[in-house]
Amino acid sequence: MCDRMSDGSTGHDGIAPSGETRPIRLARVEFRTPIASHADLYRALLGDIPGISVVDGPLLEGCVADAVIAPTNSFGYLDAGIDGAFARRFGRRLQRSLQERIGTEFDAEIPVGDAVVIPTGDLTLPFVVAAPATNLPDTIAAEPMIYRSLLAALRVIDAWNAADEGPIIESAIMPDIARIVHGWDADRLVLQLREAMLWWRRESDAMIRRSRAA
Repeated sequence: MCDRMSDGSTGHDGIAPSGETRPIRLARVEFRTPIASHADLYRALLGDIPGISVVDGPLLEGCVADAVIAPTNSFGYLDAGIDGAFARRFGRRLQRSLQERIGTEFDAEIPVGDAVVIPTGDLTLPFVVAAPATNLPDTIAAEPMIYRSLLAALRVIDAWNAADEGPIIESAIMPDIARIVHGWDADRLVLQLREAMLWWRRESDAMIRRSRAA
């Protein structure tokens, strides 16, 4: 399946491997946070972008969507911070599946700016989109890693949907990592989220225009 996309734009054209154009399906993105002040900030700075909603609630519990975005690490360890939340939600099998994919497709280390879609076996959240935001576990540098992580995740969802070889991902959850990851607060995080979403929407709008003109 076409469920991998790099940080570059090569291949992000909505074209299936056979050359046949598939219908463009843009996923809705739901930002979830258990902190009311964060939710207010995200609504204020992200609410004007189409297809985005902000929900007050637990990061991963009690939610239903086609996929959840995991801003994990390049080696696929799910044992601390936000990574540990994914392990608790889906079990240790998720780490095994993720590391097998990383070992097979990326020579054991997936760079920031790449992403993969991993089945979870969970009917309420059937896919995890693993998009590293850091090279090493439990650290996210000051560089725009969250921007690159979210943009890679959205691109790989587009590629998955364009391939039309599996269940369509129509909705994706992005959990709030502010205060969970050391050194990251909501004020810094939301600016990178906004830039990633705006860039993705520009790419997607151009893709739709090309599809309609074809």
